[in-house]
Amino acid sequence: MALLVANKAVVEDKKTKDLLIQKGFGEKQPNGSLVLDFRETLYLLEKEKLMLENADRKAIGREELLKIGSKAEKGFYQKFLVYSDLRERGFVVKTGFKFGFDLRVYPRGKKPGEEHTQWVVDVLTQEDKLTMPNFSRMIRLAGNIKTTVLVAVVDSENDINYYTVGRITP
Repeated sequence: MALLVANKAVVEDKKTKDLLIQKGFGEKQPNGSLVLDFRETLYLLEKEKLMLENADRKAIGREELLKIGSKAEKGFYQKFLVYSDLRERGFVVKTGFKFGFDLRVYPRGKKPGEEHTQWVVDVLTQEDKLTMPNFSRMIRLAGNIKTTVLVAVVDSENDINYYTVGRITP
């Protein structure tokens, strides 16, 4: 069971919390609780691994959480699709906001702290335009943290194409 607080879900049940930490979900807090972002929470709701409630102890389902997430973050659904796809492929995926990206991805079987970020991911739709300054920014930021950029493009049928972006130095 998780409780919706602002734009996060808080898990305090020890058994659930320990299982989710073992699988690479959430961020453990100093008070002992586990905080999940909306993408993680929605993924776990879809997999029926978690139940979510609001402060009034009313259950929150997938559709309602999707609406809340879409209001809170532009392109939430597309970012969730990419998050979900990478999780299904066996990667641990975290938010990448503090690095200037939508997501950061760890190698299969590894969690933050065990291994360095394998990729940072920017999620775009097929209608989005990628400008040269933004393109340059992605490569520079990824170089600063010594990782590789993946651009995930979600098309109108919700299929995802991944493109690796890197710097070539002669």
